[in-house]
Amino acid sequence: MTLSPVDPDRYIGTVTLVTASQVQANLPHASAHPERRALAKGTVGDFVFVDCERTKLLGRIIEVKIPDGERLSVEPHLGRSLNPNPIGRIQLLATLTDGDTQLARGINSYPKIGDGVFLAGAEVLALIIGKSATRPNEISLEIGAIEAGDRRVGVQLPPEKLFGRHCGVFGATGGGKSWTVASLIENIKKHGGKAIVFDPTGEFCDIEGIDTVFAFEGGISNTTQVHFPYEEVTEDDLFSLFRPSGQSQGPKLRDAIKSLKLARAVAGSAPAGLFITNGIVEKAGRARAPYFAAVTANAASLHSPKCSFDIQNLAEQIKSECVFGSAFNNANNFGDTDKNSLSYCETLSSRISTLTNSRELECLFRAGGASLVNELEAFLADAERDIALISFKEVRFEHNTRELLLNIIGRYLLGIAREGRFRDAPIVVFLDEAHQFLGRAAGDEYGSVKLEAFGLIAKEGRKYGLTTVLATQRPRDIPQDVLSQLGTLIVHRLTNEQDRTTVEHACGDLDRAAAQFIPMLAPGEAIIIGPDLPTPLPLRIARPKSPPDSKGPQFQNHWNDRLKAKCKCDK
Repeated sequence: MTLSPVDPDRYIGTVTLVTASQVQANLPHASAHPERRALAKGTVGDFVFVDCERTKLLGRIIEVKIPDGERLSVEPHLGRSLNPNPIGRIQLLATLTDGDTQLARGINSYPKIGDGVFLAGAEVLALIIGKSATRPNEISLEIGAIEAGDRRVGVQLPPEKLFGRHCGVFGATGGGKSWTVASLIENIKKHGGKAIVFDPTGEFCDIEGIDTVFAFEGGISNTTQVHFPYEEVTEDDLFSLFRPSGQSQGPKLRDAIKSLKLARAVAGSAPAGLFITNGIVEKAGRARAPYFAAVTANAASLHSPKCSFDIQNLAEQIKSECVFGSAFNNANNFGDTDKNSLSYCETLSSRISTLTNSRELECLFRAGGASLVNELEAFLADAERDIALISFKEVRFEHNTRELLLNIIGRYLLGIAREGRFRDAPIVVFLDEAHQFLGRAAGDEYGSVKLEAFGLIAKEGRKYGLTTVLATQRPRDIPQDVLSQLGTLIVHRLTNEQDRTTVEHACGDLDRAAAQFIPMLAPGEAIIIGPDLPTPLPLRIARPKSPPDSKGPQFQNHWNDRLKAKCKCDK
């Protein structure tokens, strides 16, 4: 490295007090003298190097003040020059090693009283951070820039540091969260990566770099209409949607699913004694032996977790299951209809019929557009396409449709990841507005199912090459077991104390002193934290070439138009 971390021209003070995590130093040049304010050195937020002779420590100024006894010395007096003696507190962050060219986490040796403190130049800091995080000839993504004084120097990090252990992008409205997500997507495409973006609001649909946009509604320009085939849904997902009561309706629903799977498995070649009418397996008064023999012969198909049956027959099949286990005078046959059981299941049958024919759930139970499963398979196999976006903008909120659908797709991706599809070709999945989907459950007081597909991806997806980027303005609503799996955090401005506390607890590298900067971050500024980074690093995130559509209500334009219209009417 040609630049030295300790530059005599950047000297700002001397250490006077040393603690386990901080030092105090005289900062004689930190006061704002009249007409020389721009020459002051040493303000809150500045990075510094503490020269410990054989080692150098990286720190950050977190407080500047003058002793209590000198408070009045800064008051202006005619004919008398300002001469205060400022002191500052410096948080120790990391240690320079390898000939002062790389940063190591922790403090290897502590300063002594009298050691010098020097401002860290932007070029030196960027060079050291970059060399600490990257290796020669490896791909690096430019995520932002370090600002020191009037200098701004870009910082690059390899994809392993950003996405290898999952990533979280947090920030209040207007803090720059969406721009960061867009910038990361652009970087992935630029460097030959592959990603799938789940977009709940449609704000990323029009950014450059998106090769394909999938929508669950027809007639939307520049999109491919898709549905997720219910055959790829698991029985647990159906239970979370249909909400059967556990004691009476749950067992009948499972029996009905098994019978319908059997009807499809033996379609066109039903064994003698097994009666199937219009896709419905008849049981009332029929012989038991042919049914159970067919169940045994087709056990593999029946034990599949997927819903390989005709969902439109499910409500009627439940009614067919409401029979006595054996006939009163013939144990070899099923009994007649059990009217009590039928009455208990009437509400379930009605609910299933309503939901499978509802407008809100057409994305699951109607074949509108192409199969999303087939489209994703084609996208993953296509070397020319890098970024696919799945828009949830048109998906309804009723019946927990959005949460269920996202959970179903997440479970599908995790399933193919477990098959080893992404081990040699890792993929990044972006989930915007993650607080709307994670830690949720579908159901009612009689029974509920946790929607934990993305929680499982966060916990085990990494070993299969499936990593995720979770973006949210409400970190406090993300389950702790998911937060603990996020390796890299990009934290924009957070004004809510609970959100800041959540981030602080989720990341051991962000202590109370560093967290104090979070509410004061300007739009586009963020603190990046990660186990592979030597220190929490404040950056100005690179502006995406194609920003997302994150505009709020346009009051000015709308109200001006209305005023103009009223003026014309008055004339």
